[in-house]
Amino acid sequence: MIKTKIISVGKLKEKATRDLLSEYEKRLSRYTEFSHIEIADLSVSDHPSDKEIETVLQKEGQQILKNLPKNMVTVAMAIDAKQYSSEEFASLIDQKQTQGGLCFVIGSSHGLHPDVINACQMRISLSKMTLPHNLARLFLTEQIYRGFKILNNESYHK
Repeated sequence: MIKTKIISVGKLKEKATRDLLSEYEKRLSRYTEFSHIEIADLSVSDHPSDKEIETVLQKEGQQILKNLPKNMVTVAMAIDAKQYSSEEFASLIDQKQTQGGLCFVIGSSHGLHPDVINACQMRISLSKMTLPHNLARLFLTEQIYRGFKILNNESYHK
């Protein structure tokens, strides 16, 4: 069975979002061995300097890199990367199944450290719009589920 993993910075605080994610993770278990790793996000001051943000991204990045699998295709979620339709995304999932699966990396509100982006084999953008961390994670998980539904020619709402 293909493996799918999400590594994200920050814990989900909203119960409603956690419940929705739990539902999609349960649905995904039919198609993939799904796992998720939450990296602790580090706080910054109300008006952080570029240096403070760089330091936080570097520390978060070190934790991500420790958890980045060597045997999966790694994908950095980045706003300036290529965007995919749901069908294209499903095709990507299908192509990468033979390469050990996919590991998606979602950064904090400040993004990902360049070392993490460079360590990943691919970059994908969910949207040109800025999404809150919790919605990005939910959106990505739902799209992974949708991708498997498409690949299996199963109906799913449009």
